[in-house]
Amino acid sequence: MNFLALLLLLAVLSPADAVAFTGHQTLDWPQDCGVAPFYPSSSAERIIQGSEARPHSWPWQVSMQAWVQGSQRFVHVCGGTLIHPSWVLTAAHCFSGGKMDNVANWRIVLGKHWLNQTEATQRVHRVKRIYRHEHFHYPHLDQLNNDIVLVRPVHDIPSSPYVHYACLPTSGGPALKPGQLCWVTGWGGTQGGEENSTLSNVLNQAQLPIMDFTTCQQEKVWGDKVSPTMLCVGFRDLQGTPAACQGDSGGPLLCQMGKNEWEVHGIASFGPIGCRAENKPSVFTRTASYRSWIEATRIRDFFFY
Repeated sequence: MNFLALLLLLAVLSPADAVAFTGHQTLDWPQDCGVAPFYPSSSAERIIQGSEARPHSWPWQVSMQAWVQGSQRFVHVCGGTLIHPSWVLTAAHCFSGGKMDNVANWRIVLGKHWLNQTEATQRVHRVKRIYRHEHFHYPHLDQLNNDIVLVRPVHDIPSSPYVHYACLPTSGGPALKPGQLCWVTGWGGTQGGEENSTLSNVLNQAQLPIMDFTTCQQEKVWGDKVSPTMLCVGFRDLQGTPAACQGDSGGPLLCQMGKNEWEVHGIASFGPIGCRAENKPSVFTRTASYRSWIEATRIRDFFFY
């Protein structure tokens, strides 16, 4: 940021904005975020085996779809989370390779339950800009640190009964605890196995526990492939238990922290081949570790575009 831009930034930001953000009060975050019209089923069903979510009970769920030249159509590539009228949160690895970072090849679809059907509730938005974390280096480096992207639509996305915003984790709020149950949602593969390429036609959900990070760092679990900016979610013994899968990438890990608002605490990043394996929980980018990056990216977008 040059000196003139810095002066402009200091002039525009109020003292409350210039200090550490508190809750959802900074930079016009939606005040009614995280409120869904329906509550999910309380049973811990399997996302791999296709536990269908109640339609539109996760109104911030995004389908990030890319144009496939050969089939001349858009296809679901990754999930995402609507966190603001101007911003979708998803994973950086979804935009790796070829022309995947070209905004013209992407669209944002919301209000969906049936992935392969056109629904009256769905809303489609074209992409204006893609902000991939500047220190995301996969596949040049065999790691998925900083697996986070902010996507800006061409036009702001209004709220409706079928489209709404999830909250970001509250700054200074309670931390996630090992064993705490949160929810994963997406249209990812429902069969598992080495060759998993079949997406679910309906939005699925699973309730999974937060794994103790020390356990996740054990050599027989993920070892040095995980860092403190990640969350490990799931069970050590995965025989017949839920797990995120291909197509769920970029989608949210949603938790309630002692109140009714749903906060997106994680972004689905990686897991074992075949989606499910013993001692291999699903790994999510820890959203709370990137609050400053999210705020800085929004400011950069405001000043330079």
